[in-house]
This record gives sequence, C-alpha cells and structure tokens, in this order.
Amino acid sequence: MQQDKIQNIIKYLSSPALLHYTLPVVMFYVVVGTIAQKYIGLYEATHIFFSAPIIWAGPVPLPGLPIFISIMVINLIFKLALKSPWRTSNAGIIIIHIGVLLLMAGGLLTAMFSQEGYIDLAKGERKAEISDYHIRDMVILNDEKSILYSFDHQSIAKGDIIAIPDSPIKLHIVQNCRNCEITRRTDATDEYFGMAQHMVLSPAPLRQNDEENLTGIVFSVSGSENDGTYLAIENVPRHPEIMANGQTYRIAIRKRRTALPFQIELLEFSRDMHPGTAMAQSYQSRVRIHDDGAQWEALISMNEPLRYKGYTFFQSSFIETDNGDISVLTSVWNIGRSFPYISGITVCIGMILHMFIRRRRPGAKTASRNDAESTGTADA
Repeated sequence: MQQDKIQNIIKYLSSPALLHYTLPVVMFYVVVGTIAQKYIGLYEATHIFFSAPIIWAGPVPLPGLPIFISIMVINLIFKLALKSPWRTSNAGIIIIHIGVLLLMAGGLLTAMFSQEGYIDLAKGERKAEISDYHIRDMVILNDEKSILYSFDHQSIAKGDIIAIPDSPIKLHIVQNCRNCEITRRTDATDEYFGMAQHMVLSPAPLRQNDEENLTGIVFSVSGSENDGTYLAIENVPRHPEIMANGQTYRIAIRKRRTALPFQIELLEFSRDMHPGTAMAQSYQSRVRIHDDGAQWEALISMNEPLRYKGYTFFQSSFIETDNGDISVLTSVWNIGRSFPYISGITVCIGMILHMFIRRRRPGAKTASRNDAESTGTADA
C-alpha cells in the first residue's frame, strides 16, 4: 500500500497535467506584475509578484511565483528522469528539457546571488565599493567614519531598542519610515538635538521609483553624555553625534554598500550634447582599475560596458555639480549570466536534432506515428 502511494505521487509529479495547471498561473502573475509596475513601481511590483514566496490578497495568503516555478522545475525533472525514454529516437526532446532546466537554474542563481548597485565617481576619485539601489542600512560609525555596527533599516520598527555593544548607549526607535515627509517642528525643546530641533519626520506614500524615496529614522538616546532625541536622513552628510566613555558615535542612514575586490578610479568623464540643446546625447568615462598592485585603463560608454572579475559596469547617468560632473556607473554581478546563452544553444540543438530524427520518410509514416505515441511526443 505504501509503495502504491509513492508510485502515485511520482506519477502525478511527472504528469504533464501538473505543468498544464501551473503554467496559466505563472502567466497570470507575469501579466498582473507587469501591469502593477505602472502603479506601484518596478521595485515593489518585482518584490510582490515575482520574488515573494507568499502573496497576500488581503488576509488570505496565496502561493507566490517562486513556488509555482519550483513546481514546474520538479515536474520537468521527474518527467525527464522517469517518463522520457532515454533512447536515440527521443534525444531531441531530452535535450530540450535539459535546456529549459538550465534556464531555470540560471534564474535561480540570479535570484539568490546576483548583486546590482551603482558607484558614483568624481574626476580623480577612487572607490572600492558599490551602493545598493534599494536596500538601506542604519550604520553606527566611529571617529574615522568606519562602520562599527550595521542594521537592516527595514528590520527596524517603532518601539525597538538597539543597544550599542561595549557601551552604555541605547537607541529607542521613535519613528522609522522608508519614505519620509519632512515638516517644520513647532514644539522644539531642549530634548531635541541637531536636525530634530527643526524637523519632524512622518511616513509618506512610497514613490514609484524606489530611488526617489527619502528614508529616515527618529530615535531617542539613553546612557550617553548627550541624551535626547535625534533624527537621521538618507543622503544628508551631517550625522547625529553621540558621546560616551570618551568615544563619539555617528548614526547614519545610507544605502547598503558592498566591497569590490579591486578599486576603480575615474580619470575623465566627457559628454556630447544634442546640437542647440542642453540635453546630453552620449557620455562616457575613462577609468583605471587598481587590482593588487596592477593597474590598467578602460573606456565605459553607453553601449560599451566594462567586464572584470564577474562584474559588469555600465555607464548609466551622471550628476552635475558645481565642482564638475560626477559619473554614475551601474554595477552588476550575476553568477547566472551565462545560463540563458547556454540554455538557448541547448534548446536549439535539441530542436534541430528532433527535427532530423522525427522527419517523415517514405514508408515510415505509420511507424513514426506509433513511435511518437509511445514516447509521449504528443504530450511534449
């Protein structure tokens, strides 16, 4: 009896019916997620409809796209291993199945391990880290502005208490907003310090482009030499300073930074303008890579990225300042980058092989039909 149950489960997992049920749901999620990008932005739509394992329809949890993709992968593996005859006449279909599995494996690796961010460089500036487009951290810095401790901003909630290790200081979270609205404070007292003396932060609706959200946090401090209420805002260079035991701690909100295994220096940034306008037609950066004593130069333009050690740098934009232009390079590290190419080639080989193996020859029409039915070609 137990063996029969296992066989029935295996039979169902390898049945084409499972793919027929899941594929329409996947297509529905893709359509809805694509439409939602117009109203809630690319980042939120991607997170809700494409990345989250659970989608909440009000109070009702629904399985997300990763679950259905996993079901499809399991179905293909069982179909390939148990229901596809491994013989020469079926080689084309088997290779096509392998190509599809390679594509899904590449998507899984990309979702789990890929990194995307940006690096902004002024002329002559050298950096060895990239900033994430979306993830913010609350960081505690020392006098040298080195990170002592870091906390994921989204994991912090109002009412939380954060104790700074090796110090008597505790941070009591008063307000935390991913996108903050700033208003003028009218009730300033001696308990407020720094920007908190003049500003009030309150949650505001998220913007469609996540990069435009202004992240901030309000916290009160106890156990320091200057207890009170402070606030920190993203992209503001002046950070709240808290002192205890002869040490100064600075609290900052900033995009998460990831170290590069090399340094990149901007030598020159140039741009060409549309004739008679102030609109840039094209722009490019000449950079120098510093890696363990070795260095070499490269040109990054709008259509010519730089690839080095698994990282790809694209010329994405620039920022005009009083001190000159700042070049903004998008950085992508994707371990699954080659899988779509390998998968496409594999599928093409499988289709060509299937076409030659299954081509109808005079006198073999009936045999070909019978063989197709026995191998499940019709289902494929």
